[in-house]
Amino acid sequence: MAFLYHKFTRRLLITLVLFWSTFSFWSLNPLGFSRIIVAVLGVACLYFIWREMAAAFLLIFLSFTSAYALFGFFIQYNLPTWLVMLAVMVIFGFLFMYNEQKLGILGNKRLIYLVLFALIILEVFLMLTYFYINPINQSLIVATVSYLFSGFSLSILAKRSDIKLVSYVWIALAATLAILLSSNWSTP
Repeated sequence: MAFLYHKFTRRLLITLVLFWSTFSFWSLNPLGFSRIIVAVLGVACLYFIWREMAAAFLLIFLSFTSAYALFGFFIQYNLPTWLVMLAVMVIFGFLFMYNEQKLGILGNKRLIYLVLFALIILEVFLMLTYFYINPINQSLIVATVSYLFSGFSLSILAKRSDIKLVSYVWIALAATLAILLSSNWSTP
């Protein structure tokens, strides 16, 4: 993973993930209003990538759009489960690595947390495939878990004393509860 330390390569790879996830969202989502919102946020993310800003926002947005794309490919195109699992591990592993590099987290335990975060996202992703809720809501839950990991990275791994993990946990729980309560639970 030493190639990710080169700034141009890191920017190029995260831009490719942005284009892939945004265009996949556009092709899989029939709702026009949400397409416009994702397009506007995608342009803002492209600006943030090349200016090296807002790593947490990039993590959450790319988690949402990537999860939506992977849910869509899994449901609509009937991709094999092993392929979707591999894609989740690679994409979210890269997103968390990007976030850790932008936060300046160094050390031997970084790889352990990277694999742990990717595995937890994979478990959340697989658990959500059993529920018959909208893929947007499923993707929002994955993005909420990514938000929680971003807070963990800031408060615990980066050792920032001004940021408390408890506030991230409460916000993530409230967002997840709001998403689940406002979801349309239906049978296929």
